[in-house]
Amino acid sequence: MVIPDRLVDAVRKSQDTLVICAPVISQFAAIGALQSGAAWCREKLKGIAEVRALVRSELQSLAPLVEVPPADGAFYFLLRINAPLDSLGLTERLIREHRVAVIPGTAFGLAQGCHLRVAYGSLNRETAAEGIGRLIRGLRQIFGL
Repeated sequence: MVIPDRLVDAVRKSQDTLVICAPVISQFAAIGALQSGAAWCREKLKGIAEVRALVRSELQSLAPLVEVPPADGAFYFLLRINAPLDSLGLTERLIREHRVAVIPGTAFGLAQGCHLRVAYGSLNRETAAEGIGRLIRGLRQIFGL
């Protein structure tokens, strides 16, 4: 059976929407947060800022191996690893050997050099500290630091 191109395009478009759309429960949670007022949101942002500072500080301890660009409005850091490794291979090793998940830069079109995306937005301080500790120990071991 041959599937018409227009049907394939329609499926791809709907799949794209499903993958990038926030789940309905998250949408309702966001509405609830907005209805609770700015003070509630500021309180939550304070916690995220503390986690961001913790993660950033730990990552900067690996300079010059790791370059950490600013991430003031994001919930992740997009790191550049100054080493001749491909990001997918490094990601696989970090997951398998150190039980820490990052996303390779190739998922974001960064084919030149080694880049990793390290997300922290949904983590509390304790979970972030454990995760960043695993990442730092993993990178130190992989690169012999």
